[in-house]
Amino acid sequence: MKYTIVDKQDYLRADLLERDNAEETETFLEAIREVGLKHPRNRLLIFVHAPHAFFRIEKYHASRFLAELAERPDWRVALVSVHFEVRILHQYVEALARFKRAKLRSFGDEASAVRWLAEPDSPGMAPSSAPSR
Repeated sequence: MKYTIVDKQDYLRADLLERDNAEETETFLEAIREVGLKHPRNRLLIFVHAPHAFFRIEKYHASRFLAELAERPDWRVALVSVHFEVRILHQYVEALARFKRAKLRSFGDEASAVRWLAEPDSPGMAPSSAPSR
């Protein structure tokens, strides 16, 4: 497994470069959680470079990650991937996040994700998904 987590000043960037199984995805999410709790910003960009998705998201406790995100209404998380299979999974995770009222969106390109992360929160802002990205 290979990943990096970097402070980009305005947001925390986590890149998942390689992983072979759901357990490694869980380790990656836990590393993000640990660093994120210490990070002064409340914006997170997760870029998944690995081309394969693990659709059984409970194997890596994604719902726990979403529940924790929902408890932090000031946080935003952008999921990014250029791989079709991973983007489908990210859209599913986005739908689950919306159900939990967590601010998480999926994107096919980094520039759109960074723009969304940089937008100021508006009062009563509900998480939503743009029709095309």
